[in-house]
Amino acid sequence: MRKSEKKQVILDFLEWMEKKETHLTKYGNFKDNSVWSKDNPQPSHRTMINIRFKVDRLNESDKEIAVNTFLER
Repeated sequence: MRKSEKKQVILDFLEWMEKKETHLTKYGNFKDNSVWSKDNPQPSHRTMINIRFKVDRLNESDKEIAVNTFLER
C-alpha cells in the first residue's frame, strides 16, 4: 500500500470515528485534575475536588500533519 493510500485510510477512519462522536483530544490537559480526601473523612472535614477541563480537538490540517508525521517514521 502506498503512503497516499495509507494516509487516506487513516483519515477515513478518523472521519468515521467522528461520526460516532469519538474525537481525538490532547490527553495532557487532564493531568491537573485532583481529588483530595482522607480515606474515611470525618463529618466535619471537606472533600476538595479540583477539576480543570479543556478539550483541544484536532482540525483537518492538524490531522493531516499528524498522519504525515506518523507515515514518515
